[in-house]
Amino acid sequence: MKTVLVTGACGLLGQYLVNRLKSKYKVVAVDIAPNIFEKHQNLIFINCDLTDSGAPAKVLSENKPDIIYNCAAYTDVDGCEKNRELAYKLNVKLVENLLDTGAERLIQYSTDYVFNGERGPYDEKDETEPIGYYGETKLQSERLIFDSDGDHLIVRTNVLFGSGTNVRPNFITWLIDNLNNGRQLKIVTDQYNNPIHADNLAETSIEAEEKGITGIIHLGGDSYLSRFEIAVKTAEHFGFDKNLISPVTTPELGQTARRPMRGGLKIDLAKNLLKKRLLGFEEGLGLIRT
Repeated sequence: MKTVLVTGACGLLGQYLVNRLKSKYKVVAVDIAPNIFEKHQNLIFINCDLTDSGAPAKVLSENKPDIIYNCAAYTDVDGCEKNRELAYKLNVKLVENLLDTGAERLIQYSTDYVFNGERGPYDEKDETEPIGYYGETKLQSERLIFDSDGDHLIVRTNVLFGSGTNVRPNFITWLIDNLNNGRQLKIVTDQYNNPIHADNLAETSIEAEEKGITGIIHLGGDSYLSRFEIAVKTAEHFGFDKNLISPVTTPELGQTARRPMRGGLKIDLAKNLLKKRLLGFEEGLGLIRT
């Protein structure tokens, strides 16, 4: 039985990966957060900070994983602008540490924020040009992987959503909470993406790894929408009042970090290579537990 290490295991994607992988692999789940997993014969949980010097080497030498899924990252886009040292530590240095351990295969999660957002959605061969520090750190980690030995895989994704145990809100769960409480929301009409449910990302990531795919693959949902359209569809799906949602443009919102306006990812390669289907947005909403 192969051993799989999942970093950031208590995060949204990490939880879905662990719960899918443990049925057929020995899983080593690592996170700085407390253990949230039920006991399972194929699951070991390790509570540690993998950014500490020597921690990745120690964890890998003791458990000898065949595959690493690196879900640990600092994904707060505005926070990355304000806390660049932390963003670099989590998004670049951690990847460097994982590569230095010599693991046979690393599955690294990246983002459409490596593009400038002028002509999205993007395919795997499009030129990268991040416009914010979050995207820059994720691109740096991609380059580390390209320069390393090993048959590694970079999975670019965007607007990950879903529900989990003790996870911080994502855009969709934030919408649900606010709409459920009758709060007025201003949502941008000029930022576009193709959101993907975390479980759909987990299952397609696992298939991509098991097929031995290397290089870059884009895994996103099968619906290309503005943030405003996402909010309206969420309200309709759960029966909330759509009148609580007001349109606004990005300049009016005044976000700290620049966002790719027409971001998102083309998923033609994944459709050709994978049997698992990438779901449309409303299908993904149907998977959310409320």
